[in-house]
Amino acid sequence: MAKFEQLSALIDGQNDEVRFIDEVAKDEELSQRWQNYHLIGDVMRGECAKHVDLDLSSKIAMAIEDEPCIVAPRSQEHSAEPQVGFAIAAFAGLHQRYKKVFSYAGQYAIAASVAVAAIVGVQHYSQVQPNTLGEPVLHTIPIGGGVSPVSLTTPLNTQEPSQQELLEQNQRINAYLQDHRLHQRIN
Repeated sequence: MAKFEQLSALIDGQNDEVRFIDEVAKDEELSQRWQNYHLIGDVMRGECAKHVDLDLSSKIAMAIEDEPCIVAPRSQEHSAEPQVGFAIAAFAGLHQRYKKVFSYAGQYAIAASVAVAAIVGVQHYSQVQPNTLGEPVLHTIPIGGGVSPVSLTTPLNTQEPSQQELLEQNQRINAYLQDHRLHQRIN
């Protein structure tokens, strides 16, 4: 880590040791960091070229080489006992078929159970239960007496409007109609 700090100090102009400069020139990792630090500085100052050639292929190739190999299991085609593999495959196919049938049967069983519960519930609640007391739930006749008639009379206004009132009413209606026509022309 001290090498990277010395490299950063050298780039910032705080380290002038010739011995360390020679070490940077000989060490490939320090040389690559030197290039990266200068590239970062150029980008931060806005002096970077429009196209930067970053060589990522070598790092990707090294990472692929470091990946462990995945060993696949041997296929059943090359098995020493093909009869056992055939029996297992037949059982798996049969199992899938029965699994599908039983899943449908389970769905139908649930639907039938719900239907039976609904029918039993409707039959149970729709039965007329005799009222043991024989009294109506709501009394429409008052307890204290008989029924008395109720009426409301209002005096009717039999006066007809005068000529003056009819003339004013017609003028207001005509004013509304003219205003309406004016708005229709505008729109």
